[in-house]
Amino acid sequence: MGLMPRSLPASRTQRSAIPYLLLNCPLTDPTTPYHSIPYLTGTTAQAGFSAFRAVDVNVEALNYLAKAEHVERLLASSEQRRREIESRANLSREEQLLYPVLLGGVGLARDAVEQALDVFRTAEKFYSYPRYRRAVMTIKRWLVLLEAQGPPMLYDGFDLNRNGPVNLNNIQDLTSPAFLDQIDAVIRPYLDGPFVELLAAETWRVVGLSINYLSQLPFALSLLRRIRAACPSATVVVGGTEVSDDVKYLRSGADIWQLYSDADLIVAGEGESALTAILEAARTGGVGEIPPPGVISRGAPISAAQIVYEDVSSLPSPRYDVWDWSRYWSPEPVILYSPTRGCYWNKCTFCDYGLNSDRPTSPSRERDPERVVEELASLSASARTIYFAVDAMSPIYLRRLCEAIAASGLEVRWSAELRLERSFPAPGMSERLRRAGCVAISFGYESATQRILDLINKGIRISDVPRVLMALKDVGIGAQMMGFTGFPSETTDEAAETYTFLLKHHDLWTIAGIGEFVLTRGSIVARQPEHFGVALHEHPACDDIERWIPWSAIGPSSEVPLLSQLDAEMAITRLAQKVMRFVDDRPFVGGIDSGHSLLYFARNGPQLLPADWQQDDPWVANGDLPLLRTPFADLPAFTQRRELEDFHKQAWLAGEADTSVLEQWLHDTRVLEVAPAGTLVEITPSGYVLPVVGATGSESEAYSHLRRLILQSRGVA
Repeated sequence: MGLMPRSLPASRTQRSAIPYLLLNCPLTDPTTPYHSIPYLTGTTAQAGFSAFRAVDVNVEALNYLAKAEHVERLLASSEQRRREIESRANLSREEQLLYPVLLGGVGLARDAVEQALDVFRTAEKFYSYPRYRRAVMTIKRWLVLLEAQGPPMLYDGFDLNRNGPVNLNNIQDLTSPAFLDQIDAVIRPYLDGPFVELLAAETWRVVGLSINYLSQLPFALSLLRRIRAACPSATVVVGGTEVSDDVKYLRSGADIWQLYSDADLIVAGEGESALTAILEAARTGGVGEIPPPGVISRGAPISAAQIVYEDVSSLPSPRYDVWDWSRYWSPEPVILYSPTRGCYWNKCTFCDYGLNSDRPTSPSRERDPERVVEELASLSASARTIYFAVDAMSPIYLRRLCEAIAASGLEVRWSAELRLERSFPAPGMSERLRRAGCVAISFGYESATQRILDLINKGIRISDVPRVLMALKDVGIGAQMMGFTGFPSETTDEAAETYTFLLKHHDLWTIAGIGEFVLTRGSIVARQPEHFGVALHEHPACDDIERWIPWSAIGPSSEVPLLSQLDAEMAITRLAQKVMRFVDDRPFVGGIDSGHSLLYFARNGPQLLPADWQQDDPWVANGDLPLLRTPFADLPAFTQRRELEDFHKQAWLAGEADTSVLEQWLHDTRVLEVAPAGTLVEITPSGYVLPVVGATGSESEAYSHLRRLILQSRGVA
């Protein structure tokens, strides 16, 4: 027997011999990785558990499938499916939804995706916006084809369609073998190749899955099934913000083990201490009847979980060296880093984040700014662009952090989501932010109506916001604005004001996103519905995970419900269209807080795009897009995505949104008109299908109009 290394005591040597695997699950942002695994490995490695391997399955699977040979197979498969549909006229709704998607593959070259990724990874190409947009459209076009291998219309880029072909709140739907087989199909070449090899590379003692977004949940369940079969002796652990949401919102806590039937342990909440304890238990024989705090053992009720709030001030440094940054879709790393956790304000009445039970979110905890600067300095050799992934930093802490960064001379560029504070226009604050390297800030201004802001308990005056934005603009910091409509008692005019405020101050912000209010169980509104004029309704029986609460207004506010009239809805829709400035959303340029947007802010300032980008030669010219004649006389008559979404919503309200009902609707057929002349269509660079000439031989009015728009906007479609 060899000598034990003198640098490690016996217990730490034993810990280092525990092989464990940590996986980031698809499908999510491939431009930069989520930061959970670096924080986990920073803590576990310092505790002596150094025999780990971290794999970002999300980016690895996408990169593998982007290879020319896999794209070629995808295009051939799509072509075969398209011709099968064209061979008959009696098409199901599912086939009608699928057909335009398959048409979008026509003209896509086998190496187009690799070329697009090269644009993302090469600075000179990345910062040429017309060239960048071509790459984005290629990726979108490929993703649609890739996702069409699975459930129809389930994915929407890197997000999920909540009103698609499956009820994402129904456990039976989510865990059905047929559904998981369909999910598998999207990335099966990777799963059957590199992923099999990964699982066989070591006798893993612990396998942990990081699941932080709903978009990752279907793939995570699919991976769990494979891990359980390939690694029967491993302790399989799931954790992440999506897992915490499932723990929090399940109608019946016991159902958590039906959802994660292939897992052994569930980490509820923050995971550094929990994973370290799990690894220690694996070293000494396994988790006993009493699991560590923050961990739910198999079969135990959710109520047994103890919520753990880590001591942020004393956590070990995160390990960003776990990733090969060249694998990501950016010309340089954009690192997510959390100097604080929780929210110092913690009063907003709509908020409901994490497992905290007495306040909207977890308590605020801060890392010493000097320690933050040390960690950023250690990163600066390989990464200079940081996104501070925080809930909210207090003004005092933000000031201290900015002063520490500026005093260090550290050359970093950063962005963060911050609360709108009156201190921003105070003398010197915006300059302090800029000296510290801030290039952009995203603000949740929520509403432009003071009455609604007071109900939200936002703690700001809308009249102060323009001065805040002006102070930032004066020093070259970009502003990203976030709000929502539909808060209880909000009128149509008040909702419209949230948009008109942005239009009125259009020169003070760069990107804006306005969503719709969703009522969740842990919010103050849900706990005190009578105070907000809200009546809570029974959740539809088809939902096992109650991610939101059905509600209606009571009292005087019900006389003017939001968007109750078609003309009001159309007016607000038009306002929303005027506010939108960028075609692309996350994770691309134009998406709030996306890594690509942050890099463009750092390069070009608050205008985001290079000032002279429109001087480049147009890349779309007449006659350079693929033309194809389809046998169907009237493609616009095909079932549209919105019809599926409308049906799903209606079924949900009736408590019948489950696989059997949704599949029956998708499988219903109707006879479509087939004409010898068919329809001549043009395939745009993003895969959008434009009817050019119909069966009558006349040019499509829609085509003429959209063609002009395409040329004017350099390929927006």
